[in-house]
Amino acid sequence: MKRALVVAWKDALEFLRDRKSIGLMVVSAFLFPLLGLLVTGLASQQRALVVVRLCDEGSHVEAFTEAVRRSLESLGWVEVRLVEGGPCGAYPNATLTIVVPRGFEANASSIDRPVVVRVYKLVGSSAAAQLESVVSRVAGEFSHSLAVQRVERLAGLAGLRVEAENVLNPLRLATESVTVGGGVVGEGVEARVQLARFLAFAVFFVLNPAAIAVADSVARERESGTGELIAVTPIRGGEFVVGKALGSLAAVALAGAVDTLAALVYSGLSPGGLDAGLVALHAVETMLAVFATAALTILATMLLPGQRTATLVTSLITATATMVFFASLFVDFENLPLTVRVPLYLIPYTYTVMAIKSYALGDAGAAAVYTAALAVAAAAALAAAAAVYRPSRMVKRG
Repeated sequence: MKRALVVAWKDALEFLRDRKSIGLMVVSAFLFPLLGLLVTGLASQQRALVVVRLCDEGSHVEAFTEAVRRSLESLGWVEVRLVEGGPCGAYPNATLTIVVPRGFEANASSIDRPVVVRVYKLVGSSAAAQLESVVSRVAGEFSHSLAVQRVERLAGLAGLRVEAENVLNPLRLATESVTVGGGVVGEGVEARVQLARFLAFAVFFVLNPAAIAVADSVARERESGTGELIAVTPIRGGEFVVGKALGSLAAVALAGAVDTLAALVYSGLSPGGLDAGLVALHAVETMLAVFATAALTILATMLLPGQRTATLVTSLITATATMVFFASLFVDFENLPLTVRVPLYLIPYTYTVMAIKSYALGDAGAAAVYTAALAVAAAAALAAAAAVYRPSRMVKRG
């Protein structure tokens, strides 16, 4: 064990002296919250012109136009320009053109005639698509108000007294979130689970630089020539692998700390909230994910010599992690068919996702089981690396 600790101490010192790797890891951890800030910030800085062409007039035209103007200007980056007369078509250089055609007022005042509004959006513009959705929402609300007026007028003509909303919306959904066992959960749980999904995905951003920093240590022994010295020492395979694994704890601990700090920053940008338990679990899962990656890479670099090969192997491992973490944003792993779920559970990062999600749902027991499974996977990879260790594998090959 003493020889393993010597290897661990050497690797830990090498990592802590590598300021570039540490800096890269810290920057990578904050890429996820920075991505959110960047998207939000860029969206608020864009400018869009929306032109409303008024080819008709009347109280309904004014009501619809005012609702559109108020909703669009509330975004803060939209200029709404009202244009009366002229050709009732698309306006040059406008991101969105809304045309209130002739006959709008007469049709809106009728009982059964349709009311048409033409919308011209700039092709290939993300802003145009966003603005169109706002206009569509306003049009839906305006359409509903017209429907209420028509129902009330028809009821009056028939000498009936009706509740227009009950006529227009006879079926309504009353939705509640429940657990697998059928128990009703509070409103905040859904937001908490969504936050947990993003926290699991955020692990990827720190995983790659931390894993590379750890995985490089084995290949570096060969390239620097120290592997030849190790090959002639009495150190056993298990001691060497355990030493490398223990040496990676510096990177693992730093990865867990900075990723958890980034998660706290991200939670401040999202509608959900973090409690101390979820913060602690996220730190543990990040460290275990990095540790598992290190274990898998140590195993791979034992079998495949060469620093370039080690880097490629690490990239493949982290790419697999990326696919799992990204899929977790859109897929419930527990609902997949058994033929899909079993291969998925052979990938250790699946347990990271499931542990964080289970805890967010209030199932601490399941979270503990998934965390233990991740730890076992990492231990199994280390055991396999120790089994394939040969002194000759540490010697640089010409």
